[in-house]
Amino acid sequence: MSLDNILLKIEYDGSDFSGWQRQPNHPTIQASIEDVLRKFTGKKVVVYGASRTDSGVHARGQIANFEVEPKMAPERWAPFLNSNLPRSIRIIESKRVPERFHAQKMARSKIYEYRIMQRSCPSALDKAIEIHPAPLNWEAIRKAMPYFVGEKDFKAFQGARSSVLTTVRTIYRFDLFEEGKGVYRFEIEGNGFLKQMVRAIVGTLLEVGTGKKKPEEIPDIIESRDRRLAGHTAEPRGLCLVRVNYSQPY
Repeated sequence: MSLDNILLKIEYDGSDFSGWQRQPNHPTIQASIEDVLRKFTGKKVVVYGASRTDSGVHARGQIANFEVEPKMAPERWAPFLNSNLPRSIRIIESKRVPERFHAQKMARSKIYEYRIMQRSCPSALDKAIEIHPAPLNWEAIRKAMPYFVGEKDFKAFQGARSSVLTTVRTIYRFDLFEEGKGVYRFEIEGNGFLKQMVRAIVGTLLEVGTGKKKPEEIPDIIESRDRRLAGHTAEPRGLCLVRVNYSQPY
């Protein structure tokens, strides 16, 4: 019997999860979905996610896929999973895709956003936002941002205990938007990101904004490949995976 290759578009609040990837004795997004599928099918089902979001990081546009015997219409997987998953994980869409499709291997670019609110207390309603009570020099931050764009070795912004074949990544664009009421949103698009890379970049920019670092120091920090020279790793709550792009729409 041929298998259906099912694509999922997933939205989740990562606050109570140890990231996307399954880990022993820790709740994760991948494990939550796989466990529901295993109970229903009676078999081990692997769900491949486009991006391995870190602990506490959110998503509005995570893409994943899994192969399964055609037990139901492809579009019915979304409501079925939603009825068995915690409310903090929602399957926005499910559909059948070509057998060759792989959510992680075929991703061309990923877009993340990091939102910051300048006020003294956290938001009661929005978990996907980080609070920064100290004033920030946004002009200096904007001046520093272009240094991150292009193909570069981002070793200086890689989290600890991470093993990859190469630390070279390409950032296609890096934008900053003011949403009003003291809320600012970084939006970064790249062909891939190292562990905690976006949060390390944002943490470095926040140190530029507070005067601890100068915009002109960024190229030397990148060139050094030394994590100790970059800024702190920003908190995960402000980071959200917005969209995953492919060479053709799925």
